[in-house]
Amino acid sequence: MTTPLPPELVSILCNEASAPEDVRTVEALVDLWLADNAEEPEGEKFPWSVLCVFELREYPEVLWNFIRKALTGATTIWQVVMLAAGPLEDLVAEHGAEFIERIEREARHSARFRFALTGVWPQGEEDPTLWARIEKARAAAMDTGLDMGGPLPPK
Repeated sequence: MTTPLPPELVSILCNEASAPEDVRTVEALVDLWLADNAEEPEGEKFPWSVLCVFELREYPEVLWNFIRKALTGATTIWQVVMLAAGPLEDLVAEHGAEFIERIEREARHSARFRFALTGVWPQGEEDPTLWARIEKARAAAMDTGLDMGGPLPPK
């Protein structure tokens, strides 16, 4: 099953410089993003897919789907670092209250998701109660999480 991107987002994305020909689904975007983020880049130039995913912040349901699918497809620690410090951190910062129950549920059922949560940090104005729930959801993974250099958990 494919998940279409919102038409207005497709228009924005396809008009960007270096946009691929046809990115109309979350799955196509995940494939591009994973390929672009397999390894840490030299320098600070971000590929088109990273900038594209940044635009998903305005579409939290699409962003949630992207995060889950990209995390499932991730094969490198760098991909998880980029997910945690980018889309997942944005989701928590901007839509955390709306998604906290789903975040907690995913963390209970997925070691990989808990691992990714270890790379998410407060962005300033988070609700202390929300942040306490994030801390609890990722607690079991902190000793082997991203900052501790732990291995990528299996899918």
